[in-house]
Amino acid sequence: MLKIRLQGTTKDLKWFLKMLARDKRFVANKPSEPMDIKGSNKYKRVYTEIFRSEEDCRRYNDSLHPVKQNLYVGSGTVFGVYPNRRNKGKK
Repeated sequence: MLKIRLQGTTKDLKWFLKMLARDKRFVANKPSEPMDIKGSNKYKRVYTEIFRSEEDCRRYNDSLHPVKQNLYVGSGTVFGVYPNRRNKGKK
């Protein structure tokens, strides 16, 4: 995987990202929105990740966001607490 930063005009960035999306040799994963560059009104920057295959991209995304599983096994009964017996014998 490569993490890249693209800089250029908004028009050039859109053109290049579209070209990346069409190329079947690699997969561009979730390009960011164009962000301002400090000191320039004309140029923007975009961050993206490039993978060799769709499988690599999926494996990377799955490792970042693992599926959480509930590991609790039990009946839900709490032992040792008898709410009805609290006041028994006390009068």
